[in-house]
Amino acid sequence: MKRMTLLAAAIALLSLGSGVRPLNAQEHHGVSMELHHMHLVINHAVQMAAEGCNLAMLGEMNMAPGIDDQAVEHGKGMIREGKALIKSVLQSKAMTELHEKGAGEGKEMTYTHKLAEAALAYIDRLEEMHSTK
Repeated sequence: MKRMTLLAAAIALLSLGSGVRPLNAQEHHGVSMELHHMHLVINHAVQMAAEGCNLAMLGEMNMAPGIDDQAVEHGKGMIREGKALIKSVLQSKAMTELHEKGAGEGKEMTYTHKLAEAALAYIDRLEEMHSTK
């Protein structure tokens, strides 16, 4: 009896998902999804720069001769690349097209630019600590 109940429950649950369209088949209204993805890239850039800063600081401790120099250089590169990634989002074709379509005055776009500004300011502070310029 328990097996029949479990089987019936499994069939019922599995059939619920059959009416859901996959994300790539759904229409996303407005510019929200594009801006959301830009936010994800900006977030990744900040994480990359922060991790690069950790690597550089660790390497500067000189606790592992032979690898410390590589950690410092790679860490500094991650900081530079994080900053470059944010700038590439702001200067991207997708961003330009959104502004051309009139999305530049929207609340979400304003937030996106403020987010990028704050992220760049944070990465500038990381650069100051490790003189990556």
